[in-house]
Amino acid sequence: MAWIWLKAVPWSTIIANAPTIVEGARRLLDRRGSAAEITDEQASDPASIARRLRIVELRQQEMLDVIDKLANSNEQLTEAVTYLRARAVFNFRLSMALGVVLAVLVVESILG
Repeated sequence: MAWIWLKAVPWSTIIANAPTIVEGARRLLDRRGSAAEITDEQASDPASIARRLRIVELRQQEMLDVIDKLANSNEQLTEAVTYLRARAVFNFRLSMALGVVLAVLVVESILG
């Protein structure tokens, strides 16, 4: 019964976004690990500097995309948890009200 709340989690959205997020993270790690050392000649070459700047900008954009996807997934999970909390509070209050009604009926049937 404790696992019923899992039905309200948007698993299809989470599962659909997971491969994209994992792939983006892997690409970022692969590119970070494949950075070549820069020689003194490359450091002063304007074409090399421009090329490296473009690579940095592309990496930053990829990082922003991955962060955006993670933020969207986090927002969906937060909404699901908020909904589940409200539903749990409602169910608790309903069960308490039904318990009081049941107790009143039992006492009434015993006395009456």
